[in-house]
Amino acid sequence: MISCGDDGKPGKSDDIIGPQPDTIPPAAVTDLRLRAPTHQTLALAWTAPGDDGHTGTAECYDIRWHKSMITKDNWEQATPLDPSAVPTPKPCGEIETTVARGLDSSTRYYFALKTIDDAANESTLSNCASGTTLQESDPPADVTDLVATAIDETSFELTWTAPGDDWMSGTATAYDIRYSAWPIVDETAWAGALPVTETPSPRPAAEQESFIVTGMSSPNNFFALKTVDEQNNWSGLSNLAAGLGIGEDLWAVPSGVTIGETMYIVFRASNSNFTRVSLHEYFWWWEDKTCGDKIVEDIVLETFPGGVHIITYDFYDDEFNRYHPTGYYHLSVCWGPIMRQWTYAVLSE
Repeated sequence: MISCGDDGKPGKSDDIIGPQPDTIPPAAVTDLRLRAPTHQTLALAWTAPGDDGHTGTAECYDIRWHKSMITKDNWEQATPLDPSAVPTPKPCGEIETTVARGLDSSTRYYFALKTIDDAANESTLSNCASGTTLQESDPPADVTDLVATAIDETSFELTWTAPGDDWMSGTATAYDIRYSAWPIVDETAWAGALPVTETPSPRPAAEQESFIVTGMSSPNNFFALKTVDEQNNWSGLSNLAAGLGIGEDLWAVPSGVTIGETMYIVFRASNSNFTRVSLHEYFWWWEDKTCGDKIVEDIVLETFPGGVHIITYDFYDDEFNRYHPTGYYHLSVCWGPIMRQWTYAVLSE
């Protein structure tokens, strides 16, 4: 111990002892609690202990979580909270808060913590607090820019913008991509379409996706997709993408309709001239097949940026407010004055 002389200054002594080591740990936290759940976060709050019991300011916290009750026996198996979310201790008695992020929705979590002082003294385990994240109900956004481009006789490259896990935020879990010889425009058509067996893992929202579908048995196909998140929330149907095979410029599905039904007409547009899709009167042999021969109606007469386009047609004559007479017709697609392709069209009662 230190002795003092008459002048009040420390005197000499053979039994002077240096500073004693700090062996007093911080007090254990007893009021850890969880609040304000969202589907991916839980907020934590507790009262700061001290450096020595309930005195002073501790050095750091060790906060961990588990999906079962945390005890001293399974503390080592619990997952440490992200270091960026662990606050620096405040003075004893002040309120501490933080937020655990990146959690699974609709899941119960357990949290506990220990407090460490600057001499590496560790408190005993805090109380174990539990809370449940909310059920996620936000689905991925619908894909609206799906495009199919033929790359050889049996393969198409599909491109689109990745949606998110929640609308256009985050990263979704999986894609369901399907194709059909018929337009995939509702749930009935979707159920009857063929699924692509291997699909890519989704990229983060707003990034560009590219995927090649191979082994097509037909040169012309319709494609659509849906997206799902980890909570099995499904997007709606994407836009309908039509793939015209190599050398194909016109395709009508179905080629025969009854009055009131809709025909889907798929055509390849010119990059440098106007594109005309026309309905022609039928005659048994279309010898000249010119772009202006016996036109009943110009369905499309526009300039396009090129690529494949889809239009619908119901044979209704807007000029005379009636349907065209039932019978056989031709459909043609022309680039400027040049005939590219033609096909049959049939309208019946």
